Amino acid sequence: MNVLFCDSSHPKSYDFDNLSQQAIGGTESSLLRLAAILAAQQHHIMVYQQARQQASKQRNIHFIGPNQIDESQHVDVIVVLRKDQQLKQWQHCFPKARTLLWLHTYKKWEFVFKRLFKHTHQSVIIGNSKTHAQHLEQQLHEHTLGRFLSAIGVATLPVKYGYNPVPKPHVKTATERDPNKLIFLSAPNKGLTEVLSHFQKVKAAMPDMQLYIANPGYRDQIDIQQPGVHILGALPQAELWQHVAESLCVFYPQTTFAETFGLIYAEANALETPVLAHDIGAAREILHPENPLIDCHNTELVIKTLQQWQEKLPAVKYREIFANATIYQQWSELLKT
Repeated sequence: MNVLFCDSSHPKSYDFDNLSQQAIGGTESSLLRLAAILAAQQHHIMVYQQARQQASKQRNIHFIGPNQIDESQHVDVIVVLRKDQQLKQWQHCFPKARTLLWLHTYKKWEFVFKRLFKHTHQSVIIGNSKTHAQHLEQQLHEHTLGRFLSAIGVATLPVKYGYNPVPKPHVKTATERDPNKLIFLSAPNKGLTEVLSHFQKVKAAMPDMQLYIANPGYRDQIDIQQPGVHILGALPQAELWQHVAESLCVFYPQTTFAETFGLIYAEANALETPVLAHDIGAAREILHPENPLIDCHNTELVIKTLQQWQEKLPAVKYREIFANATIYQQWSELLKT
């Protein structure tokens, strides 16, 4: 099968060298890993990036930019990342190909109007968790306007989901967990202000606690002057995993940003590190069943949970539902849709 992944939004080109040597966003890393899984099973994979100037090839995957598009080439499936407005362009370039719109964010109510456009009707909408797909289904079909459109004969849109691949992480050196080390490893817009507010109270109750803040690299790091807070900046993946494995937990007690998947959940648990998090977005679906969720509006409960975890951590581990073999099976079905 010939599969073309299309990223028309990321401002820089990226490949497996970026994945191993520097910080990279979860969406981009998931695209690379999925492409590698499919290429390893004899699929012909191309990855288009709007910012790419020169073509290259890694792991039997062809990376191309605007100057390397060949409309005479046979393409079976096009997976468009994020931007529904790009569907029309790619359907024009390769009219015989099936198109999937792979979304990585929750959509507001006005997303329902996508049902009115022909190019969207010719595609399948893909979320990256069951939770995400259910939300997309609600926005498109189950809210008042969605039901109205159905009543007047506007066709529904197929919505499915495919998990992001999560490789089993390995740390290079023997790791001793520090019961006073917490780590936050999301972009600053993902609830960091609330996290810092919680940590200020944690620090008052538990003076030895230290919070380390990493950044995936696609958002500028904000300047933080707060006792016990250490800025790690943007780290290569292996170095980041080392910090996670050394920490008591991933400290993520925010209640405003819902993850559609949440690589931080799956990767932390794979390192046997729990995530202190609120029941929001896909957290309950992606986290290991032994990783409890708490009411993160309640700072006293946050503190109590940390104290309990210092005595005994939840028994979390890697989940095979995110392993390559499972992801390949899941996405093989989606590509046949």
